[in-house]
Amino acid sequence: MESRPVTRRLALLGGTGAVATGAFFAAPQSASAAITGAQLHARLGAYDASRSGPVAVSVHDRRTRVSWSYNGTWHNETLSIVKVLILATVLRRCQERQVSLTSTQRSQAVAMITRSDNSATNALLTWVGVASVRRVAGLYGLTSTVIQGGTTAGAASWWGYSTTTAADQASLMVKIVWGSSSVLTTANREYIKSLMRQVISSQRWGVCAPPLPTSNQWTTKNGWGPLSGGYRLNSIGYIYGNGRDYAAAILTRSPAGYSYGLTTINGVSKVLYDALAQPLV
Repeated sequence: MESRPVTRRLALLGGTGAVATGAFFAAPQSASAAITGAQLHARLGAYDASRSGPVAVSVHDRRTRVSWSYNGTWHNETLSIVKVLILATVLRRCQERQVSLTSTQRSQAVAMITRSDNSATNALLTWVGVASVRRVAGLYGLTSTVIQGGTTAGAASWWGYSTTTAADQASLMVKIVWGSSSVLTTANREYIKSLMRQVISSQRWGVCAPPLPTSNQWTTKNGWGPLSGGYRLNSIGYIYGNGRDYAAAILTRSPAGYSYGLTTINGVSKVLYDALAQPLV
């Protein structure tokens, strides 16, 4: 797997490599005591070579405004990480109609994000419509993400079998965590982040599980499930504190099942966390 520079700006992490992104990020730091994309590629590649099954990673370091990907354009089924986009779509529809979430919808949003409840997801997706999710994906620039709208788990058209790339998912996280109000208001972005900070402990792995010191702040949403070719385990999120300030997406397939895949994705996250003690340049 090869990493190379990309040229797209404003946090559209559309390929592999590293690129400075838009003006709403913090000012760049000095390159001293930094880690390069090539060095990060070498570290992650060494770990990847020790595991079976494909891995894709995209990360944005807010300190330096650098985005970097490893196999970032490889496609994987989303499973439950698509729930963040579904919630963003529900909130966008409420903005457009100038209405608030109902109490029922708030309960469904909490269940969908914090406990990964599929019934709550079905209800919200049915209300907002798959066409709206695809439209909002377009507003976010998720050009490599294909959204499905079926509500029967395991069916070919199920929303969990939507496909995406690590680059698209990191781009989505950047825009939710730090983005402008062009898609969602600040209040609605903060609402999504608040739910992602409340994910139950059994579902906190991947991006937020190096394990983190308690002084770190994190948001996360993970997705997992069995499919032919390997168990899918995906993680998106944001890490802040102890010298780190980055958003990341990790997509994996584990031919050896869930437990093996969990070890793999947590190991990838630890490589990122350890490496990003230094600014990424």
